[in-house]
Amino acid sequence: MFKLPLARWVTCAFVACVLPNSVVSAEQLFRLRNNMVLRGSMAKIATLKDGFGAASAGETHLRPIWLIDDGLRRVYLHGKGMVAVEPIDVGEMERNLEFWQPKPLGGKIVGGLGTIQGVSPFNDYGRRILTIRGPDGGQVRIIQGIAEVNSRYAKLVALKGKPSLNWDMRISTRTLDSSTLARIFKKRTDQSDLNARLEVVRFFIASERYREAKETLQATIDDFPEEVDLLSQLAALTKRQADQLLQEASDRADAGQYQLARGILQGFPLQEVSRITKIQVEDALKKINEPVQKSSDLLRKLRNQVSMLPANQQMNLAGILDEMEAGLSADTLSRLSDYERLGDVDNLPIDNRIALAVAGWILGSGSGEQNLSIATSLIQVRDLVVEYLSTADGARRKAILAELSNLEGSEAEYVDRILPLLTPVLPWPEGAQHPNIPGMFSVSTESFRYVIQLPPEYNPLRQYPCVVALHESRSPVESQLDWWSGGYREQIQARMGYGARSGFIVVAPVWSRSDQRGYEYTPQEHQRVLAAMRDAMRRASIDSDRIFIAGHGEGATAAWDIALAHPDLWAGMISISGTPSKTIPHYEPNSRHVPLYMVMGELDGAKAGGAILNDYMTFNHDAMVVMYRGRGREYFYDELPRLFEWMSLKSHQRREMPREIEVATIREGDQFFWWLELGELKAGVPVDPILWDQADRIRAGKVVAAIGADNQIRVQRGPADRFRLLLRPMSGALDLNQEVIVREGSRSKRLQFDGSLQFMLEDVRQRADRKRAFWMTEVIP
Repeated sequence: MFKLPLARWVTCAFVACVLPNSVVSAEQLFRLRNNMVLRGSMAKIATLKDGFGAASAGETHLRPIWLIDDGLRRVYLHGKGMVAVEPIDVGEMERNLEFWQPKPLGGKIVGGLGTIQGVSPFNDYGRRILTIRGPDGGQVRIIQGIAEVNSRYAKLVALKGKPSLNWDMRISTRTLDSSTLARIFKKRTDQSDLNARLEVVRFFIASERYREAKETLQATIDDFPEEVDLLSQLAALTKRQADQLLQEASDRADAGQYQLARGILQGFPLQEVSRITKIQVEDALKKINEPVQKSSDLLRKLRNQVSMLPANQQMNLAGILDEMEAGLSADTLSRLSDYERLGDVDNLPIDNRIALAVAGWILGSGSGEQNLSIATSLIQVRDLVVEYLSTADGARRKAILAELSNLEGSEAEYVDRILPLLTPVLPWPEGAQHPNIPGMFSVSTESFRYVIQLPPEYNPLRQYPCVVALHESRSPVESQLDWWSGGYREQIQARMGYGARSGFIVVAPVWSRSDQRGYEYTPQEHQRVLAAMRDAMRRASIDSDRIFIAGHGEGATAAWDIALAHPDLWAGMISISGTPSKTIPHYEPNSRHVPLYMVMGELDGAKAGGAILNDYMTFNHDAMVVMYRGRGREYFYDELPRLFEWMSLKSHQRREMPREIEVATIREGDQFFWWLELGELKAGVPVDPILWDQADRIRAGKVVAAIGADNQIRVQRGPADRFRLLLRPMSGALDLNQEVIVREGSRSKRLQFDGSLQFMLEDVRQRADRKRAFWMTEVIP
């Protein structure tokens, strides 16, 4: 049989060349409409109702659900609804390293798993002890061994022993640390076999563990000095390492962590890399430093121009100039885009140019305001708005409204643009800061409690995406910060998990009572979560268009229910081992407005029924079901990289308010939907979640309303006799400078916005959503 020279073999590994004697199975790439890319082999099935199995033999109806299997997990989604283009065939790039393990000849097939209570580390033979809860509540100890491993997953099998089990479990290779893998490879690989040694090098390359690949390759060269052709591969691995480091710097900069990115680049081992890589490092540093220099230049020019104004105007602008100098950065530089473009135009008066800078800082990019009197007044308007939102004194709020009414620039259009650019309006309570962990706070009141972790280099002038993470029942709420942001590492005084590296704020509210075993679907649980989230939005710079609700176990069930009950709030929902019931099947119409990501194990006996998930496998849902092979009810740390990839997609932001509302409600409290709030629900519509099983009739009330042409709004009476409209301008749909006509049944009512700021500011004060402030309200009838 033809064989490649050894040096050539390693080169092929770099470009995913497959040896002739390897087994190749075809895979495909799938680009989804939300721009996520999946890879695996695909099968089409008709339904999820039968335990996620393929359609039964002889099935004749359509099979719209695509099952994409990558060996570690199976992803279920609606093919034509979720996949943007035809899949692309790709060669299989995974090569397994196989290890003999003492497997039983037979054994009981595992159909379900109890709760995992403990896992030992892997020993040098790739074996560990897994302790799970047995059917009788006792502990069952199972010895597992790694039978196969590749860059994507490790296949674990149950070894000989009692009980004797036929069990194939997959875990992500990412969850295995390099030192453990190196020990296993050293013990289980023939160190005198060059090909076997190079297989390990190839594994580390495919896993993108280039440092370990270099160390392993160098050790191989030392043991086989006659293989001089291998020396050239070390340089190629150094290039891979450099590219990885450059990408890490880029990712950190994208997350607003400029000092970390700059530190990576300034500490780059330039003596070890090529000239091209050195230029790439220089370019990356220039990209990070350029906003700093540009900010300095713009402020210098602006101060010079202000110095040409009369003394009283200079005095009025002194504070805002200092504020801009302190706050200008890569995160805020875009606010001065108008001034950057027109600040040197000689035929534009100096005061007009200065107005562009000041108004841009207050209102944001593209304000176009050139009246310096209005721009100066906007400073005072903003400061009064901040005071209104932060004070608990009702009399002072009333006085602020009176002051605003006498100021230029206090029109609703201006205030609406000011609100999203404000820094958080409330400080952290005294004693809330964790004594040892930077950026971690704990807030507790009579009605809610939560802990929060801010990302590294947190800047209140930057808007951050956020995960509202709900804990498993009777689990410490702080564990959610460790899972999403990474455990705190004292030696570097930081968290290094995916949330921290991706620049996410993590808010972990307490949703349950201390003795509560399961989620109860009550409005009180919703209120604990929503009140905590809104308080966090007042104290931290959270982007209200990029808030994801997520949870584990009973917390996942809570996240699922809260997401569908309040679809106007979320950029997406993540359920990890959730078990939905009660209201959730009735809220399918609401689920069409929220991207859904559900993770579970195929051996989780309590996993969500296929009938519920089958409702999401339609063209008008953005929904993925991820099923891990051979796994039970777990936290699935393996999935974290893809979860953050999914949340970081530009398509996964809170959707624009719909012109047409068609949703369902079946519970008191689930009555607010974008611009429509229902009054008291009619008798027979709401069902008490605690008495759910005793209800005679369970049928969700249908809520239907639409904004039509010519500023007309039509609402069907539906599950409530009264409702409230909450209105703000909607591009191409609703113009509040014109008369609004509301039709309900045979009645109609004409509305006109009176220009008052009272409702807008009070709405923001209560809901904390500064991106969607409502300007006016009306109760009908």
